[in-house]
Order: sequence, then C-alpha cells, then structure tokens
Amino acid sequence: MISIDDAVNFFNAYSDIEHAGITATYSEPDEVVNEYRTGSMRFWHAEPGTPLSPSFGRPMGMGSDQLAQLARNVSLVRRTLFLVAEYRGRDGGSVYAGIVSGDRTRTAESYGGLLYATEVDGDLRIVASYKEDFGKVSPPVHWRHSQGMDIDLPGPPVAVRPLAAPTGQAAHLKDWEGLRDSVAER
Repeated sequence: MISIDDAVNFFNAYSDIEHAGITATYSEPDEVVNEYRTGSMRFWHAEPGTPLSPSFGRPMGMGSDQLAQLARNVSLVRRTLFLVAEYRGRDGGSVYAGIVSGDRTRTAESYGGLLYATEVDGDLRIVASYKEDFGKVSPPVHWRHSQGMDIDLPGPPVAVRPLAAPTGQAAHLKDWEGLRDSVAER
C-alpha cells in the first residue's frame, strides 16, 4: 500500500529528474535532453485522449552558441516540494497533491504548481498538473487545470505532510499554513 511518505519520495524523485532535464535543455545535446524527457515520462500517466507531459524541452537541433545564449539569461533551481496532501478520490483510492515551487531563482520561494498523483498499476504516477489561478484572490490559493485529468476531489485532505514553508508570497504561506493545520495526521 502506498503511503503519504511514499508520495513525498515520489514527488522529490520527480523533481530531481525534472531539474536535471531542465538544466540539460540549456547545456546538453538533443540526445541527452531526450533521455531526460524519456526518464521523466516514467513518472506520468496520461489517460487516453488526455494530453500530459513534462514541462521541459526545447526545439531540437540547437547549436552550442544558441544554447549558450539561452543559458546566459536563466537562473535555474530544483523545485522545492512544499507540502504533500493525501485525499480520498471519488473511487475511494488515494490521490496525492504535491505543491511545488517555481524552477527559477526568482520563483523558488513561491508556489509554482500543483501536481496530482495516484496509484496506476501498483506505482504512483502524476495524472494532472495545475497552475495558480491569478485571477482569483487568495488565500486559499485557487488552481486552474493545466494538463492531464481534471481532478475533482470530494472533500478535504485526510493527511498532510508539510515539508518547507513558502516564503515568497504571504498568500502562499497562509494557504500552506491552512493546509498544514487542516488535519491532525501528518
């Protein structure tokens, strides 16, 4: 049985390969970028007819001068996993939400995305990605569907694992504190 700690490890492992892949897009040949994309795809599961893929890549065939120019203007960081929450899905199974930071120095202390993972064939897989809905006042932070399944959870979290508090925006910290304090189980 998959636990919230397994979900924490899963989201962190995905963040590791995602960071390596994003970094490679600014410095490595096409073959290396493709290897990271293929590796990162092992963390994802798309339902038929539902587009879902990692958030990194670049046009293939870029020369070293073009890559160097791209790399000059970017300051990458590995995403921080702020919190993992476990929910009961409509089918009774667990759905895990991982709130991650942005992947740039200027967004590293703020929410950058929400990933949902659930068990698929005995392993956790990311099934949906959400971005903050900046058109709605927070806290709580409102999320808009980005790709994958449209997740409709029937209730509040049943378990929460707070990991690192976001410090980049007051609304994100208040949202994080609200989720952290929403259940007794951690």
